[in-house]
Amino acid sequence: MPLRERHLELTKEPLSPKVRSFLEAADLFCNDFFDTGANKRIPRFLPADYELVCRGLKTLKDGELLLGNRFCEWGSGLGIATCLASLSGYEAHGIEIEPELVKRSRTLAAQQQVPALFLESSFLPKGFDFLQTQGGRELMTPANARSESFAYEDCDWQLDDIDLFYAYPWPEEQQSHLDLFESVAADGAYLLCYYGDNDLCAYQKV
Repeated sequence: MPLRERHLELTKEPLSPKVRSFLEAADLFCNDFFDTGANKRIPRFLPADYELVCRGLKTLKDGELLLGNRFCEWGSGLGIATCLASLSGYEAHGIEIEPELVKRSRTLAAQQQVPALFLESSFLPKGFDFLQTQGGRELMTPANARSESFAYEDCDWQLDDIDLFYAYPWPEEQQSHLDLFESVAADGAYLLCYYGDNDLCAYQKV
């Protein structure tokens, strides 16, 4: 199998004051999203354990496990994980299809002076799609999926230029996210997935 799950010994070092300050601001920003009822228009958005995600990002970065520092979040929501990647030293992009979430992500990044880029787009490259099945969602791939590089509109990167992907998939989408990663990522790239309840997994394409 070309994907290998990698065990991560998450760093236990104290987070920097800048990251701590951002997490506090992001928590208030996220609470406002729910307290004002804005989440009712986008009911499938759920926040992750962002301190855990940050420790995963730092473990991969500090352990020199990655080939480079290009980061892409699939379904970036309010942009918190993408901003944490930027604060951790990555060149960070978030991909989000919901215009309101993209707007809020850019607002949070600007308020906290975090250099992160957010693109309003599906994270599925052109030619890819999800097919709803009884067991979840199956990835449909174009005929050229194994032989060509793919990119998002308004992004200078090809997907096989990205060193680390991050996603928080719904349970029925977990396998399809792994299949997408296998289809578009370069050999040696990593995918970090948050599955909820202190469950953070890393996969490498080998």
